[in-house]
Amino acid sequence: MKFCKDCGGVLNLFGNNSAELCSSCIQHTKKCLPTVPETATDNIDLIGDAVLTYENGKIVLRSKEGWLLWSASGETQTELTAVLKTAKLIYEIRNKRKKKS
Repeated sequence: MKFCKDCGGVLNLFGNNSAELCSSCIQHTKKCLPTVPETATDNIDLIGDAVLTYENGKIVLRSKEGWLLWSASGETQTELTAVLKTAKLIYEIRNKRKKKS
């Protein structure tokens, strides 16, 4: 007979369960895991082919499809992670709309 490493409950009364934790402890562990924040590299994977240009006094980021993903005046300072996060969100929305059509 095998017991859960966390709570001590019975794991394999009639079968050959090879798990170390019971289902209750597994669910509890999943809820307790910290969420991993997005990194800039996650955003770059989706919009890696985007082009950054300066048009009419604005900095503009466009996808390879020509979609406007982000823009700001040339005088504005913005963190790159914020730009990439916004661009990724807009890219995903436009991509979903494209797939639906």
